[in-house]
Amino acid sequence: MSMRKTGHARTTRTGTTSSKRVSASLAAPYERMWSAIVDHSLPPGTRLVEDQLCEAFGVGRTRVRQLLQRLAHEHVVTLTPNRGAIVSKPSVQRAREVFEIRSVLESAVVSKLLDSVTKADKRRIREHLQREKTAWRASDRRSIIKLSGEFHLILAMLAGNELALNMLRELVTQSSLIIAVYQAPGTVPCPPDEHERLCEAIESSDRLAVRLMQQHLQHVLDELKLVESRERRVDLVTVLTHVA
Repeated sequence: MSMRKTGHARTTRTGTTSSKRVSASLAAPYERMWSAIVDHSLPPGTRLVEDQLCEAFGVGRTRVRQLLQRLAHEHVVTLTPNRGAIVSKPSVQRAREVFEIRSVLESAVVSKLLDSVTKADKRRIREHLQREKTAWRASDRRSIIKLSGEFHLILAMLAGNELALNMLRELVTQSSLIIAVYQAPGTVPCPPDEHERLCEAIESSDRLAVRLMQQHLQHVLDELKLVESRERRVDLVTVLTHVA
C-alpha cells in the first residue's frame, strides 16, 4: 500500500510520527520525550535518570529502558555503561554531516514531490505554513522550533517515500539537537518566509524548489556558531510532566 494512501491515517500529534515505530504502551512517553528534545526543553547533555522518567511517565523501569534504547537507536540519546543515559550532544563534525545528508535527501524529496503534488497536498502545506506564521507572530519559540521541523517532514510524507520520511525524521531530531547546542541566542531556525518561497515553487511545479531547499538548509547551517557551548541543568520530571 502506498504511503500517500495511508499517510494521514498514521499521522499523530506531531503530524508525521508512525505509531508502528514504538509499542502502544510507549507511544505517549516516546512522543513526550521526542517533543521535549526537539523543542529544546531537554537540552543536549541532560542526564536522563530512570527513576525520574518512571515518575514522569508512570511506567516501570523495563518500559523506560525500552524507551531509552529506542531513542539511542535514533541517535538522540547516548547510553553509557555504568553512567546511564543523556540527551546526545552532537559534535561540530556531526553537525556538518547531518546538514550535508539532509541537503541530498531533501533535494530528492522535493524533486519527487514536484512530480506528484496534488491540490490536497498544497492545502496541507499551506495549512502548516499558517500555523508557523501564527507561532512567529506570537513569538512562541517552542512552537516555532517544532513546526519548523514538521514542515520538512510533511514534504517527505507528501512525496510518498516512507524510507525517506523515517530517515529524515531522525535527521530533523538531530538537527534540533545541533541547533540547541550551536545556535546563537535569540535566533530561530527556518524563517517562515523561506518556507513560503519553497511552498510557492512547489505549487508552481517549479524546479527551482530543489535549489531553494538546498539554499534554505545551508542558511540554517550558516546561522550556527559551530563552537562548544555550555550545558544547562533542567528539572527532568517538571519538563516531561508539562510538555505539550
